[in-house]
Amino acid sequence: MKNVIGVIFADSHYADLGELTNVRPLAALPINGRYRIIDFGLSCMVNSGMRNVAVVTQNNYHSLMGHLGSGKQWNLARKRYGLILFPPFSNLSSTGSDSRMDILYGILNYLKRSTQEYVLLSEPNVVINRRFNDVFEAHVDSNADITVVTQKVTGEEDKPEYEAYVYSDEEGNVTGLDRGNNIASAEDKYFGYILINKQTLINIIEQSKVRGKKGYLMNMVYRNIGQLKIKKYRLDGYARKISTINEYTKVNHQMLKDEVRLALFNEETPIYTKDKDTTPTRYLSNGSVKNCFVADGCVIDGEIENSIIFRSVHIKKGTKIKNSIILQQSDIGENVELENVIVDKKVMIRDNKRLVGTEEFPIVVGKSKVI
Repeated sequence: MKNVIGVIFADSHYADLGELTNVRPLAALPINGRYRIIDFGLSCMVNSGMRNVAVVTQNNYHSLMGHLGSGKQWNLARKRYGLILFPPFSNLSSTGSDSRMDILYGILNYLKRSTQEYVLLSEPNVVINRRFNDVFEAHVDSNADITVVTQKVTGEEDKPEYEAYVYSDEEGNVTGLDRGNNIASAEDKYFGYILINKQTLINIIEQSKVRGKKGYLMNMVYRNIGQLKIKKYRLDGYARKISTINEYTKVNHQMLKDEVRLALFNEETPIYTKDKDTTPTRYLSNGSVKNCFVADGCVIDGEIENSIIFRSVHIKKGTKIKNSIILQQSDIGENVELENVIVDKKVMIRDNKRLVGTEEFPIVVGKSKVI
């Protein structure tokens, strides 16, 4: 897939993660103890053979830039192509909106200068590990202008209004789209990836600018149904999108299951991330761990169960943590009780505090807060 440009959007309009994304773009959201969400999509592109990837940001992008750096961890620190980060742009000819079409208009010259013939557009909130070569082959073999990657509708979506639902005929041609409530007959939902011929994308961007059209990626697809050849490609295997606090909690806890870890983490298609040289975790005499992921650099002297503990977290004696997610460099005092809680980075929870949420409504403690 060296003939494909990857474009990853750092933020998603259809996401509601509250305080977790107030201080960082969705793509930089920490997950599973040591990763960021963008690591999954970016690693998939690299494992597919792509060597030209752009990440386009909108706000609070400094943590994302610090994480990605030159792209060395993904073998994208190259003299020709590689990883390119586009900070928020300001252009007098912009339509004045932060819609996807405005963002793509901001990188139009980059697209025109690139020699690749295809573009893979990616949302930032997809947790997946697979090569996209089969998607590319299906796109080329069908002579499609656009291929929309979908996932089968299960009826278990947390927030149907956040999804775009895809209708198609027996041959896989996209015949309609719907967003929200009327999804009784839809068999597929859009899953965050669109493969499109580069010249087709350039034409759409320029026409949208001239006509004053803007909006989300699926608006672009919808407006071209019947005019362009648009196919769907349904994913199989483990793949999840994170658009809500509940989905974030659910995906993190699913990674504690053997079958999910095997689906996401393997030697054949590794998930790359930024290395951090920290000491091994220390378990003190009062420490107890049951069905948890604990990253390096931690000091554990309390009891933790069914939880994800990120790097350099201190948990003191007498503390009990259950069904929770504790992000890096947080300090949990003595005799603290946490259940169904998400603790952001660099939080201090003092001795004898008790925070108990529910599985459906976990408590979120914002970054750098003291409780």
